Amino acid sequence: MRREELIGFVGVDIGGQSTRVGIFDQRGRLKVISFPTEGNFRTECEAIVTAIKKLNVDRVRRIGVGSPGPLDWKKRLVYDTPNLPWRKVNFGLLEEMSGWSVLLDNDANVAGLGEATMGRGRGKRFIAGFTLGTGIGHFQVKDGRIYHGRLDVEAGHQILDPQGPKCNCGQRGCLEAFVSAVAIERRYGKPPHLLNDPKAWKEIAYRLAQGLVNVAVHTSPDVLILTGGMLARGRLLFDPLRRYYEAMLKVYPPAYRPPVLAAQLGDKAGVVGAIVLAKVGHSD
Repeated sequence: MRREELIGFVGVDIGGQSTRVGIFDQRGRLKVISFPTEGNFRTECEAIVTAIKKLNVDRVRRIGVGSPGPLDWKKRLVYDTPNLPWRKVNFGLLEEMSGWSVLLDNDANVAGLGEATMGRGRGKRFIAGFTLGTGIGHFQVKDGRIYHGRLDVEAGHQILDPQGPKCNCGQRGCLEAFVSAVAIERRYGKPPHLLNDPKAWKEIAYRLAQGLVNVAVHTSPDVLILTGGMLARGRLLFDPLRRYYEAMLKVYPPAYRPPVLAAQLGDKAGVVGAIVLAKVGHSD
């Protein structure tokens, strides 16, 4: 997919802390406006419309939105999402307020779509992975399209230890309860970008490797991709992660183990994927 094909399509990437709104301009450059995610849903929609107008799009063709789930992308309905105070909100409101057509999907899904079409997964038939942020999102993209179950796939809430720390979803021992930014600060007293203890990162990497191995054996993707701000920790995370992953994933011969890669688009994967979603739509 070429950038010039995406002109006029708007991407919105909503995170637990901030929202990014972006477009590709006539030169194919990505332009992004960020603002703190609003606790009030109507105010959030108003802020998105304001950001789009500031980007000076000649003609908005459609808006793609990535939001924390669980959600029903067909109804554009977000349920009781663990990391935002929204309860059963509908992005039809954004469509009404803006006058532009709106598509909705899970924020992890749109980040995966961005990487699949314009990043590290380009040319691969099937990619899967996690977004590492306030929460832990999971995505699966097959043949350039997001895979959906009945709702969005929530492998960030796979249970690694039933006696483990409590997760915001209400369960104990989820992957998110061990390796999300919120969980890391709760356990180690520092957010990921300030945590420099190699022992702590080994513990985090061990749990993340468990989650990656579980995805690998359940889906057998071509590649596993990690996105999110936590990737900035580089070798502190990736060196022990790859060691644990290789040690745990014994069922596949080494040549058939999906490699674990860092996102090429960095923290822009979500907004790029939302732009792509606005262009290609849903396949289901």
